[in-house]
Amino acid sequence: CKALTRAMAPPTSCRRPSRCLSLAAVMAVAVVMVMLSLHPQQGVAVRVVNDTTLPRLNIAAGMLTTSGVSGGGAAATQFHVSYSESIGGCGIIAGPPYYCAQANIDIALNQCMKDPALISVEELINFAKYAADTLNSVDSVNNLKDDRVWIFTGEKDTVVHPGVVDKTFSFYKHWIKDPASVLIGSYPAEHAWVTDNFGNNCTYLGSPYINNCGFDAAGSMLQHLYNYSLANRSTEAAAGTFIQFEQLHYTPPGTLPPEMSLGNMGYLYVPPNCADGQTPCKLHVVFHGCNQDLESVGDDFVMHSGLTAWADTNDIVVLYPQAKKSDEIPYNPQGCFDWWGYSGVDYACKFGLQMQTFANMVKAVAGFV
Repeated sequence: CKALTRAMAPPTSCRRPSRCLSLAAVMAVAVVMVMLSLHPQQGVAVRVVNDTTLPRLNIAAGMLTTSGVSGGGAAATQFHVSYSESIGGCGIIAGPPYYCAQANIDIALNQCMKDPALISVEELINFAKYAADTLNSVDSVNNLKDDRVWIFTGEKDTVVHPGVVDKTFSFYKHWIKDPASVLIGSYPAEHAWVTDNFGNNCTYLGSPYINNCGFDAAGSMLQHLYNYSLANRSTEAAAGTFIQFEQLHYTPPGTLPPEMSLGNMGYLYVPPNCADGQTPCKLHVVFHGCNQDLESVGDDFVMHSGLTAWADTNDIVVLYPQAKKSDEIPYNPQGCFDWWGYSGVDYACKFGLQMQTFANMVKAVAGFV
């Protein structure tokens, strides 16, 4: 990705310092603790397990998908394009197109959020092609042709202009051969992850950036990504287990989560049928938006995205990586995943620190990426 950024790379003084610390020096002793916590949405007990590492499960080939909202939508697109050989679908809520910011915070805050007329989709297509064909920093873009993509924008979104999301649709439409495989929809919603049973009023802008609009975005998205093959969602309490794991086990050698503005803990939801590692299951990786990290909203996004109800009835393991706010280097005051280059100019490809970390998490659970 370095060649893509050219003169738009941030100054060296703003780059992540190299510390080369040993992971072994900071690893905690493995302690497993099972606890019951009250689920605020359903009013029932949800089983949460604290463990240091992710379990190896039986994830079927071709059943890996990803999604995200806002900055997390950008991260999902980056993850999809980077590892398209393994990832078969992507869901984006209020997210800009791949490599929109081009490692430039000014572009991120303007073109990629407010002024879509300045976004050249043709340029971003060429960036992706160059990254794949010349730099070998993302998987072949030819892998995208048979993928499924679900895109959503709020018609009342005052943070990310709906026209920006239209550019995301245009980016994917270029690669995917079946027009029906790329779906874009809208709803009179503000900037938020949208549900039909939890959150603020649909037109409200604010924490936890989950709005109850009477629309099940999680279900609509998962049905499309898995080609409308899913059973109806569960109407009961979550039957599986949320595993809290330490993200430091999956960062590249010599790096720690704070160096790339990731939190200490991530979550994995394991439905009952997937727990023994015998049943072939699906895996969905979802990226929260800015100001939706654990410090900002607690576990609201993890517990109330609506994904769990679909996971239980369709054997979908759900991975929730976690970003963290940082007021120092790297500067990330809103706890976003890196979609403009705060962790380094390689942020949008397989060489990026966060992309490598997410890939390592998937490898730990699925054995492939």
